[in-house]
Amino acid sequence: MEKPPIWPPSRKIRSCRHAENEENGSNECSLADQDNNERATEEVKKLGFNPLQQLFLVALQALIQISKSTWERKFNVFKQWGWSDEDIVSAFEKYPRCMLFSEHKISENMDFFVNTMGCKSSYISNHPVLLSYSLEKRIIPRCSVLKALLSKGLIEKFNVNSIMVCTEKVFLQRFVTPFEDPYFLKLYEEKQTLTLDTMDKCDFHVLR
Repeated sequence: MEKPPIWPPSRKIRSCRHAENEENGSNECSLADQDNNERATEEVKKLGFNPLQQLFLVALQALIQISKSTWERKFNVFKQWGWSDEDIVSAFEKYPRCMLFSEHKISENMDFFVNTMGCKSSYISNHPVLLSYSLEKRIIPRCSVLKALLSKGLIEKFNVNSIMVCTEKVFLQRFVTPFEDPYFLKLYEEKQTLTLDTMDKCDFHVLR
């Protein structure tokens, strides 16, 4: 599968055209925007998104708002992690919001999951929602607890995607409160105030 064929026009260019058209009373800009929106809507439908579901609107937002140059830069970021064009489009189909994240956030989360967690890059392309979570507020605190549980032999392995997508309440119920040790809750809360730089790199047993 090729890249989505529609490349959204730059918002800056549209803004300039709009300003020029206001001066001469032309409606060229609004007609161009309408045409672009219609084309984007058709492309989103071709990718298989259901117009009745929220993901359709997210995908449409990505195609309309992201400029061609930004889209290409994000493609290149994913390719640096070994993703093919097909992987990127597949990830977009699963979770179109992944193209709305900054290049820095994409790289930072990919680096942590691949180089610290030991996940395969393909695992992230199959579960692109992992790119949405905050390292400081969710990923690092949860991984710190799991590292402690692993080191104490209280768990043997875990599913990264399941651990990250569950709510905080569910995470605490599954990995903190059952062990009746205040250390785990304290560790979890402490890590929520720290940053990636303060967390030691470590090996995790990952169920992929």
